[in-house]
Amino acid sequence: MNLASASLLTLSLALAACSGDESRQDELGPLAGGAQPSLTGAPAPSGAAPDCSVVLYGDSILNGAYADHGRFRRHARNPAAELKARRPAWRIDDRTTPGQSLATLAKTFRTDARAARVVVIGSGIAEGWAGETVMRNLPWMVQTVRYEGRIPVLTGYSRQLPNAFMTPDKMAGRDRVDDEVDDLADDLNVAFADIGAAAPVALYDDVHPTAEYSLRLSDKLIATLDQVAPECSH
Repeated sequence: MNLASASLLTLSLALAACSGDESRQDELGPLAGGAQPSLTGAPAPSGAAPDCSVVLYGDSILNGAYADHGRFRRHARNPAAELKARRPAWRIDDRTTPGQSLATLAKTFRTDARAARVVVIGSGIAEGWAGETVMRNLPWMVQTVRYEGRIPVLTGYSRQLPNAFMTPDKMAGRDRVDDEVDDLADDLNVAFADIGAAAPVALYDDVHPTAEYSLRLSDKLIATLDQVAPECSH
């Protein structure tokens, strides 16, 4: 096993070890039934400049990172950089962190100060690899974003190929949590960036996309943001 695989395996084991921690799980309340909020939120007042602000939360995939000799490096055309280059109207607050599980993000999510109109949440694949679920935290995180008057956007998860690190159980775990996020987005009328549909899959190391595959993932995110805020797409 190479150093990249070893470090990622350590991350997964650590997540599994802390899975017994209790996270606050609020009821969905008004989001659980009845009229659902709009995908795009409230329209801007007539004549007002569009609010094209977005904050990105995610792990190494949304960060555009890859493992090289035991260290994380970042593709130059990472998702945040590619969004800015292709959609310059967006003001991007990039809070992606390599190795960040959804459970780790959830610990500070309620109190994390945000000013952006759109909030993208892309963490969770680590939960799938460790046999956990994203449903412990993701529903209340969507609720929190909407209570703040912001627009949530959820992403699916990139795909991997079988190798020494990516066992059949981890591959199945990725598919399971991807389905969980997709179903939750449907249930709560949240925009879903289906980055798992990007093809073909190409890896730099055992799990992280090559620069070209990362660009295909960015395509899915940008297309979803165009749907959520078409006025910011020019």
